[in-house]
Amino acid sequence: MIMNFIIRPIRLNETILLSEFLYEAIYQPDALHPVPRTILQHPSFWKYIEEFGTREGDLCVVAEIDKVVVGAVWTRLIHSYGFVDNKTPELSISLYPQYRNQGIGTKLIYGIFEELSRAGYRSVSLSVSKQNPAVRMYLRIGFAIVQENDADYIMVHPLASKC
Repeated sequence: MIMNFIIRPIRLNETILLSEFLYEAIYQPDALHPVPRTILQHPSFWKYIEEFGTREGDLCVVAEIDKVVVGAVWTRLIHSYGFVDNKTPELSISLYPQYRNQGIGTKLIYGIFEELSRAGYRSVSLSVSKQNPAVRMYLRIGFAIVQENDADYIMVHPLASKC
């Protein structure tokens, strides 16, 4: 388990990394046949990172090991896969594969919870494939399933108020 990592807000010059992390966030059950990176050009994906940092609800924290960003969690107010209402930002998270299952993702999520609470948000949502092993982590840290379809869950987590 990796112990020497820090969670911190993303720096403006690092937002370009979100395209890489967006690709890593796409659940791919068949590692031998990954979806092409060009999928990010599709508007339904690109809207998660387009001009990140310029819109309401744009918050991001990263995991850094030895001055290298290895994971990110970010939120945005968008009408997309994890949409529940106009006041609930949607969360996206990913880590490079070699850093998964080591507690870093959980720390990233708690870091974004703090940022969202400070910004006055009352909840955060996400969409996750039912087959994705991350479902267990989301349930363990308090996300609740609020909707489902054949393939995905929409989950919501309440946030502590910072009044």
